[in-house]
Amino acid sequence: MTDDSAARSTRRAFIGGLAVAGTAGLAGCGGLFGGQANVEVPDGPVANAPIPSDASEYVYETMGTNDAPVTATYVANWKCPHCADFSTGFLGTIVEEYVEPGALAIEHRALAYINGNPWMGTDAPRAAEAGLAVWHTDPASYWQYHEYVMASQGDPRETWATTDRLVGFAEDVGVSDVDAVRTAIEDRTYKQRVQATATAVSQTGISSTPTLVIDGEAVNALNESAVRTTLDEKTSNA
Repeated sequence: MTDDSAARSTRRAFIGGLAVAGTAGLAGCGGLFGGQANVEVPDGPVANAPIPSDASEYVYETMGTNDAPVTATYVANWKCPHCADFSTGFLGTIVEEYVEPGALAIEHRALAYINGNPWMGTDAPRAAEAGLAVWHTDPASYWQYHEYVMASQGDPRETWATTDRLVGFAEDVGVSDVDAVRTAIEDRTYKQRVQATATAVSQTGISSTPTLVIDGEAVNALNESAVRTTLDEKTSNA
């Protein structure tokens, strides 16, 4: 990936949008829920979401076409139960109604640090780095991996996002090179990119997940009515 392409995709989808989003009063992650057992590998709209034809040029995990007129940034934490509810629920509707028709692209940014410290457990940064490792190893498998991990979350109070479990999820969804994913996790290859998300988010007033930043406007991702209203407004004016 060139520096120019990395800067282009990051600036377009996230930094430029969040910088104008302002403070969002959102009901964020903080509840404590148990994990799910015996989760099947997903095969719905999120798992099969379209990705850009030049996916390798995108720094962060992205769904949608290269020329989608509106971009939303999905700010989430891999251990957040509320993010799991969104990812395995309403996100699929958004994919079907806005992403698949070509009106919207969505970039995922994992918020794993707050005030420089791991947020939602010391394993949250590891999960965020694993997601990036999957994206840069086999982008076509990423969104299936994303939904699978979300559906398989353990208790957020527990350190469940171990390297072995994260790699196991990659094996289950058929990531093409799981050894590369393991190596990236163990070597902390994507540590700086995860920290860059925390730095960017800290400058916006957004302090909870899940949040959608839709063309510069921050919305509680669990507020389906507000999300639909904002998406309809932004896409109709694009």
